[in-house]
Amino acid sequence: MAEVVNMPRLSDTMEEGTVAKWLKKVGDAIEEGDILAEIETDKATMEFESFYSGTLLHIGIPEGEGAPVDSLLAIIGEKGEDISGLISGGAANPATPAPAAEAAPAVTEQKAATSSSTAAIPDGVEIVTMPRLSDTMEEGTVATWLKKVGDAIEEGDILAEIETDKATMEFESFYSGTLLHIGIQEGQSAPVDDVLAIIGPAGTDVSAVLSGDASATSTLSTDAAPVSSPTPAETPVASSQSVQATTSGGRVFASPLAKRIAADKGIDLSQLQGSGENGRIIRRDLEGVIDGQPVSAPASPAAAPVAPAV
Repeated sequence: MAEVVNMPRLSDTMEEGTVAKWLKKVGDAIEEGDILAEIETDKATMEFESFYSGTLLHIGIPEGEGAPVDSLLAIIGEKGEDISGLISGGAANPATPAPAAEAAPAVTEQKAATSSSTAAIPDGVEIVTMPRLSDTMEEGTVATWLKKVGDAIEEGDILAEIETDKATMEFESFYSGTLLHIGIQEGQSAPVDDVLAIIGPAGTDVSAVLSGDASATSTLSTDAAPVSSPTPAETPVASSQSVQATTSGGRVFASPLAKRIAADKGIDLSQLQGSGENGRIIRRDLEGVIDGQPVSAPASPAAAPVAPAV
């Protein structure tokens, strides 16, 4: 049976996404976990994995084009399967006014309900909510926190591993600052858009923000926030998604997107100095190389891989 894949909401503020690059083409065999495409959100470019196995039967959004969240992105099914009904249904869905009209009041009410709390958000403080990492995800479970309250956060750092209804995925931070609050404890579940964490300047008092959001979610607790957060050194081993690439010179830590770009461009990751957590190589570390600028070799090529205590 064919499966419809919609444009996912990969960040808490994402309203539409752009397909930066398709990594599969129509007719290709797809396995669960394969990277289908790189999708640009309002904050970053992220890899999007397939939750299904089969054949890529249809691409709904061409490379370089954007579309609203939940628009038809692709269809995966059995080779030769008739999907004409799904394509016509998917094309009609975004243009149907009724669901949008029904959804609008809910969004308006939500914004009105949170306006008092958002007005109290201190400068530089960002509220991170439970993301919708798959098109059918209604709630998520925090499998592992890779950061704890008080840790310095850089844009691109992996905050947590989140279990969706289909897979366990790494969730990156779109902000830099200090992790001030954890709203959903390790092992706990919460609906999409519940407060997952708060990031901002070190020492910022976010009690007003928490009290303002307390009526909207039952998972917030400033006292409980740091209790069960593991140290980063304890947790990466448990992930089913490796963030490491192995070379002859040792272990090179790189994000999945960075590894994909490096493979496409023929870039040797062992020659780069990572700016992510624990020396992890992220997308922005490759930008200078892609633009034709010389690679700034690290002081010691083996230093970055050795840094994490694993």
